[in-house]
Amino acid sequence: MTDDLKQQFERLVADPPPPSASPSESVFARVRSVRRRRTAGALTLASAAVVAVAVAASNLSDLDSRPPVTQTPSAPVTVVTGPPTSTPTSAAPTATGTTRTTQGTTTAPRTTTGSTKGSEQPATTTTKPTTRTTNTPPPVQPPARPIEVDVVLKPTVTDRTVSVKVTVSGTVVVPTIDGKDLPADTSFLNLSGGTQYYWGDGGEGGSDGMTAQCGTNRRTGRETYSIETHTYTKPGTYTLRYSVWYCNAERRVFTVTETAKVTVR
Repeated sequence: MTDDLKQQFERLVADPPPPSASPSESVFARVRSVRRRRTAGALTLASAAVVAVAVAASNLSDLDSRPPVTQTPSAPVTVVTGPPTSTPTSAAPTATGTTRTTQGTTTAPRTTTGSTKGSEQPATTTTKPTTRTTNTPPPVQPPARPIEVDVVLKPTVTDRTVSVKVTVSGTVVVPTIDGKDLPADTSFLNLSGGTQYYWGDGGEGGSDGMTAQCGTNRRTGRETYSIETHTYTKPGTYTLRYSVWYCNAERRVFTVTETAKVTVR
């Protein structure tokens, strides 16, 4: 075997040409190339093979008859015959949840913020408005004033003549005329049914009231007025008696009487 042919053979073994097509097409092309070589130079390849075997046998130098390593072979070529198969891996658990991958499916991490048991729903507190019913008592009406009249007599004597001031005050029922109360500006004395007084020596006087009927409405008032004067013929002490009539709640007339001592010299 010539040195030139040997070098070509060693180069071919050490550095095979890269495939230029798919694996199946590359194999068929290689076979066709070898067949053409065998057809074109069968004798040359046979002679080269004999020489290569002889050279390999002469290079066995160790006791185990293993051929020495003359050159580091290149990295093996991986032939892909199908889609790549990935082995699922499990991710490490995180602080907020667990990521689990099963058969290429990734489950999103689940964040747990509290403990939930089963299908328990969080408790919901419903506050109902409190309705408070306050019973408002009716307004307190002031008690009705009692029907009463106070009479004060104040006589004044000059020589044997006497003059008297009368003060009437209190609460009475207003008289009506034709079903209507007397006017609001009616004096307290004119709400009466009249007056009568006696001087104590046989003389008397008084005033007659108007023709009226007792009503139902009350009125409170006060009035001071003077009655006519009276002259006694003899010195002495006399008793003056004064009477006035007013309407009460029973729509009846009641009489109020007051007396006073009169002394003449």
